[in-house]
Amino acid sequence: MTILLALGLFLSSTLLITDLYLSLLSAQRATNQVYARTQALYVFKSALPLAIALIRSDDTSIDHLNERWAYPISFKTEKGELTISIYDEDRFINLNTAGENQELFKHLFSFLRIDSQYLDRLLIWIGKKEGFFDTPYPIKRRPLDSKEELLYVGFKEEDLQGKTIGKDFYPGLWSLTTVYSSGKVNVNTAPLYVLLALDKDMDESLANRIIEKRSKEPFKRVEDLVLVEGFTFDMLYRMRNYIDTKSRFFHMVMDLKSGGYTISFSAVYDRQEGRIVYKKVY
Repeated sequence: MTILLALGLFLSSTLLITDLYLSLLSAQRATNQVYARTQALYVFKSALPLAIALIRSDDTSIDHLNERWAYPISFKTEKGELTISIYDEDRFINLNTAGENQELFKHLFSFLRIDSQYLDRLLIWIGKKEGFFDTPYPIKRRPLDSKEELLYVGFKEEDLQGKTIGKDFYPGLWSLTTVYSSGKVNVNTAPLYVLLALDKDMDESLANRIIEKRSKEPFKRVEDLVLVEGFTFDMLYRMRNYIDTKSRFFHMVMDLKSGGYTISFSAVYDRQEGRIVYKKVY
């Protein structure tokens, strides 16, 4: 009996010590994460002027993917290895322009196989159309502050993340849109699926010809698109109000690997106004 009692006390003590050790280990990890995050903030703050300088150093009359800002850079700091990646937000379609560019959005939703009722919901949510729809959230009736708000509008996750129908893949809205841009799509930087969504007569062959031509020589003005085989003046007429050859908003992403942790910083820079309009550390 005495032996069993002693064994029980020993096991209880062992479990207590193990729990204490795990608690201390968890606390130490949390402390290390906080320390790494604090150190990363100093690195990000120091590197931010460099990222902005890259954006501002090139010709601002046009923006394209062969400029210095479009290539990621990595270098070692005292706190770890830092990688800076920059892309322009004007390569995407701005969700908040749905009221002004309804034809564009009708084609976008058709291309992505998204029910047109969700375009009506989006217009109501951002205050561009009167009406109501069934939602557990108060209808905002103001511009979106983030793409994630589309979940509140009631979009299906597959419409936001992408879906496969038969043998065809359709990208989601999150990969093609933004809420930070001039409202015009830069045809020098727009990815394939954004180009495909710009007009009802745009097909993959034409979009790839646009990408091939701009890789050799960027478009200096939107009218230069008619130099691409298959691009018509009718297409230019339909698209001219929501395309451009330069960008205003740039997304800077910094990743710091330090002490076994990766801390990231994200910011959107308005080059015209010379200010940061969004930033987040995660």
